[in-house]
Amino acid sequence: RGKVLQTPFLWHGDAFDYIRQSKFLFVPQVYDASPRVIAQALTFNVPILVNAHIIGGWKYVNNMTGEFFHDLSDLRTSYGRLKKRLGMYQPRQYVTSTYGDNICGRQFKSFVEENFSDYAALPEDTTHLIPTMM
Repeated sequence: RGKVLQTPFLWHGDAFDYIRQSKFLFVPQVYDASPRVIAQALTFNVPILVNAHIIGGWKYVNNMTGEFFHDLSDLRTSYGRLKKRLGMYQPRQYVTSTYGDNICGRQFKSFVEENFSDYAALPEDTTHLIPTMM
């Protein structure tokens, strides 16, 4: 009782506040091809407990970030593993060392050079590109 808070729709800033306060993020859905909330939680250094049958986002689950569960038959066991390892996970370190600006920025620069060199002339000293929203 009182351990799970159900809310109506939240704007992303409010949702981020809840994620930051959480001990872990529970992701029970299966039909989500790109659950950004997983990457966001990892960035906030919050471990994840994810349905192993999820269509997308499974690539983020490993021994540094959290645990999988398959269904109700192993949810309690998976939660127990996660609970026992809280404080040992390093989700932010994993996401920044694997998907951080330097790595993804270099990959994005290579992509732009390989596919759009006719349209985009980058300065010679450009080392990476960081997409931004305008």
